[in-house]
Amino acid sequence: MLIKLLSERYQVVQVLSQGIFCKTYMVEDTHLPNRPTCVVKHFLPSSEVSIPVEIRRRLFNRETQALQKLGDYDLVPHLLTYFEDDQEFYLVQQFIAGHTLSTELQPGYCWSQSKVIQLLQEVLEILHFVHSHGLIHRDVKPSNIMRRISDNRLVLIDFGAVKPILTQLVKGKKSLVPIEQSTIAIGTPGYMPSEQQRGRPRPNSDIYALGMIAIQALTGLHPTQLPENRKTGEIVWQHLASVNVELAAVINKMVCYHFQDRYKSAKEVLAALLPYINNQDATLLSTFSSQNTLSAFNSNACFHSTISAPLLEKQTSITETSIIPKKSPLLVGLVIGVVSGLILMVVSYWSLQIISPEPNTQNSLPTPKKINH
Repeated sequence: MLIKLLSERYQVVQVLSQGIFCKTYMVEDTHLPNRPTCVVKHFLPSSEVSIPVEIRRRLFNRETQALQKLGDYDLVPHLLTYFEDDQEFYLVQQFIAGHTLSTELQPGYCWSQSKVIQLLQEVLEILHFVHSHGLIHRDVKPSNIMRRISDNRLVLIDFGAVKPILTQLVKGKKSLVPIEQSTIAIGTPGYMPSEQQRGRPRPNSDIYALGMIAIQALTGLHPTQLPENRKTGEIVWQHLASVNVELAAVINKMVCYHFQDRYKSAKEVLAALLPYINNQDATLLSTFSSQNTLSAFNSNACFHSTISAPLLEKQTSITETSIIPKKSPLLVGLVIGVVSGLILMVVSYWSLQIISPEPNTQNSLPTPKKINH
């Protein structure tokens, strides 16, 4: 543990990582109230690499310029400041509270397909931003992906291996050498593709690393444990995972051995994943709606069974007693109609008798009228 303050300001609290090209410390800023926590990266420490200070300074300046391009993007740590102290070079970055993806990728534990799609979507969006600024991360791996506590979002960290694309390195004091011929291989076995091992990383080298993380999540195996085709060099993994053919095809294209056969950009991968992302969103929406409907149904059933049961019973009894009254008017009407018809017939008969009386059979001859003389 360092007792000395870095730049007479930053007190080292914990050593986070130690490598040949970078040492990372958790520190407290003693110049600010409440001594906020931040991260300091010791860039190309002289105790680890035998590079002249002039070269290290130029590389350091190039690194800071690259990180400054990322600006205030929310899903990468912000570069707060940088400084040189006793010919050693340091970057100060925002501290991200959370845990790394390594803690979630336990050996033997397989993620669901939907969770892997969510992982790919989030990290691909970050890579698209990084690559669009002319940068390659070069060390995408589970320990460099943080799940932020505040919002559960994934954040890509440890940009100490960031390298500008299509630039030149100064090698020695005079000659300029293309970066493909001068860069040092940086990365982690299992996540580093063949061209990166040769010191020639490309943007889709980061895509390869993310594809290997997806395979690790689906199989529960570290990439170094996965078998490969001896003839082609391709990773053989589908028989170890529960995954549909279409998604497996997307991941396989992400991790092709030759970079020419991979997706060229993170945007291309996102476009290929879009049907699965939309389908996943629709499934979540359908599940949410079904749960709400079921909940509403159960609530209504509970309401009717606990509160309205007496009312329903009362309503049923009323319905049963009202069956006869509903039919009795018809019966009464029919009786009244029959009685009215009979009365009408009787009245009609007597009316005819009054108008046309029957003839008297005893005096059938007419009586002669008297003649008055």
